[in-house]
Amino acid sequence: MRKNERFELLVPQDLLERLKVVAGERGTSVASVVRIALENEMRHGEPAIAKTERIVSASIDRLARDLRALQTAQQAVFALTDSLVRLFLTCVPEPDPEVLEQAKRRARMRYDRFLKSVAQNMTADSQTSLAELTERD
Repeated sequence: MRKNERFELLVPQDLLERLKVVAGERGTSVASVVRIALENEMRHGEPAIAKTERIVSASIDRLARDLRALQTAQQAVFALTDSLVRLFLTCVPEPDPEVLEQAKRRARMRYDRFLKSVAQNMTADSQTSLAELTERD
């Protein structure tokens, strides 16, 4: 059987109030909450703030890697789009003025079919966004 010793601890009033709230929520005493907190602190070997900082730092590192990957992907998409536009403008002649309106109508129909095929390959949220974009006048 362990011998308990008395230990006096002075805490600020606001901390004592928070301890009372936690003790009330757990249905235990303030002394019990303090004992558990001390045992947890000593068992885990690092202060809670250090553990939190480590977790936050790891999350920031992961987000930084994800952002770099997204930036690289965005640059690749831009380069691809630029190459395709240059190729298109070089290889596809403009229609004659007398058939321009007919060509525009056909292009709109082809573009609508293209957007529908894109929407079929997207997730539900993206499909909703795409539907909002395609509902134009």
